[in-house]
Amino acid sequence: MWRPIRALARCDGLDELTVLDVASGAGDVAVGLCRLAASAGVRLRVVGYDISPVAVETAARRAAEAGVDARFEVADVFAQRPQRRFDVVMSSLFLHHLPEAQGVELLRWMHAAATRLTIVNDLRRSRLGYALAQVVVRLVTRSDVVHYDGPQSVAGAFRPDEAARMCAAAGWTRFEIRRVWPFRFLLTGMPST
Repeated sequence: MWRPIRALARCDGLDELTVLDVASGAGDVAVGLCRLAASAGVRLRVVGYDISPVAVETAARRAAEAGVDARFEVADVFAQRPQRRFDVVMSSLFLHHLPEAQGVELLRWMHAAATRLTIVNDLRRSRLGYALAQVVVRLVTRSDVVHYDGPQSVAGAFRPDEAARMCAAAGWTRFEIRRVWPFRFLLTGMPST
């Protein structure tokens, strides 16, 4: 997710960007991006939204320990309109948890909150990805929850053509979907205005 953010900063000559991380979880993506940006001379001011108070508390602690400019808030994006706008609005590994109609709603919300760039990193559904998920989770953990959840996440994911259809339904007119390893896609969109 860092590459499109870095490209935006370089192209526009920016040394500071505001970023919203939707469904930020434990904050690992936000903290990692802040570190990468700092090493490239770009300051990211990150806000993370998550519906889980436990995740928000964990993410805030992780950001404080890392000394990065990231704060986290309990928020349900489906229950509110965007309250403010950010240069970049991103989400990682959240879309596949949603049915298509709610995914379209999420994409519409994210795009409305972004002034420069929207980024979605998610799983890409495929038969091979599903089969590998079944094998890999059994090799790396004994957890029955992970044995079930890993393959189910791949089964619930969207194909790139489905993601493109969802973007169009959400009103995105300028976007790109790129396949990335392993069995993921990176969706980037730019506001029409």
